[in-house]
Amino acid sequence: MAILENKINKHINMFLKNNKIDKNNKTEAFISVLKNPLWSIISMLIISFLLLSLYSFADYQIRVFNVNIEKTAINEVFQDTQKVIIVENKIQQNWTDSSKSEQETKPEIDSSAQKILLIGDSMLEGLMLRLKNYTAFNHHQIKTVIWYSSSTKWFGSCDTLSYFIRKHKPSFVMFVVGANELFVRNILERNQKYVEHILEQLDTTKYVWIGPPNWKDDTGINELIKRNVGEGQYYPSKNLTLARTKDGAHPTHKASAAWMDSVANWIMTQSAYPILLNTPDTIIKNSANVTILQPKR
Repeated sequence: MAILENKINKHINMFLKNNKIDKNNKTEAFISVLKNPLWSIISMLIISFLLLSLYSFADYQIRVFNVNIEKTAINEVFQDTQKVIIVENKIQQNWTDSSKSEQETKPEIDSSAQKILLIGDSMLEGLMLRLKNYTAFNHHQIKTVIWYSSSTKWFGSCDTLSYFIRKHKPSFVMFVVGANELFVRNILERNQKYVEHILEQLDTTKYVWIGPPNWKDDTGINELIKRNVGEGQYYPSKNLTLARTKDGAHPTHKASAAWMDSVANWIMTQSAYPILLNTPDTIIKNSANVTILQPKR
């Protein structure tokens, strides 16, 4: 633009000089310049450029003799710049909000020594051996109660859970029930009252409900647990792929250890009540203070 302006001024000065017009006489000089054919052409070009620029920002199309008048790309320059600014601001805002939200809502890991009660059906047989290693390594205590063939109906029809909570006074409960109810029809309606009674027995005790390790799709037991417990206290074991024993249901000892590793990591990083469960570097093969309850008859 500066080069064009210099050229225009040069032509105007030459025109005034050739026509012996005093450039200090502004009125005479202005009228003479307007009469110059060159200035008329320049004026038309400038006006055309301005009109086309304004037309580029319009939201309609002009047609002359069935021909569309093309718009210049000047509006895209301004729009792209605006989009970049908006996107950058949005990313920055989202990142800030996300970081702030995560810092505000994510609970800190409780590193104090815990008294853990592991209670539930036969699926915890494999879990308890690996959990024993975790508790020893992280300076926790553990008590285990296995009620063979148990279900939400069994635990929800009696006070067995509250009995062992009163007896052992745990600071943290790992509840493992649901594998014996994968195929119960209408379980969402039929077993709601049992789950409610289970949660009443847990009362204010911190806990996680470790969902059943599905070997087939269930009819709603996982949904029933999640609906009542919430994501922060429900571990969805159904998402795991585990090697099974000959019965096709129970995970092998090795698979159960991997299952417990996954649960421990989830408790520390995603649960509502994270406790210290660093991965142990030693293996303890003795029992985990087990109490065995026989199935109902």
